Amino acid sequence: MSNCNHSDQGSERSRRIQRPAVPLLLLALALITPGTLTAQEEAQPQEAAAADSFFPQPPLSPGGAFLRSLVIPGWAQAELGHATRGAFYFLTESFCLFMVARTSIRLDYARATEPQNEGLVASREQQLEDWIALAVFTALFSAADGWVSVQLFGFDDRTGLSPGDVAFSVGWKLPLGP
Repeated sequence: MSNCNHSDQGSERSRRIQRPAVPLLLLALALITPGTLTAQEEAQPQEAAAADSFFPQPPLSPGGAFLRSLVIPGWAQAELGHATRGAFYFLTESFCLFMVARTSIRLDYARATEPQNEGLVASREQQLEDWIALAVFTALFSAADGWVSVQLFGFDDRTGLSPGDVAFSVGWKLPLGP
């Protein structure tokens, strides 16, 4: 029995010695192999490249359009050919920022001249918060619209549909006179 124990202990010791060698061997193989293998490169279909080049490519990336419209609302829309929508976002954001400045001045005036009128001061503070929230919302909405506009760039060319071909309207008439 003691011989059996010695042989078991010897095999355990050799396994413990071999275990660190395996990760070191794998690490050495990983460092020796080339960075890119030709079997790992993706095939580039020629037909897909030709089909994609037929349709117009957007002048901006989606992330670039998002950032541009976040910095200056309407910038991406104007660059993508939607000048009216870009002007709307720019003017809306400009008006919101003007109202933030105006409300801030009115809040400072209310605090300086009528500190005892807490209702007026609280009202001005609420107005300032509302205008700031609307300005942030407008900027984020403009940025999201810029991102979507890049995604849909050339949609009518790709599908052969124009907005007038698929548009429908829902409404009702309200009689206002005899």
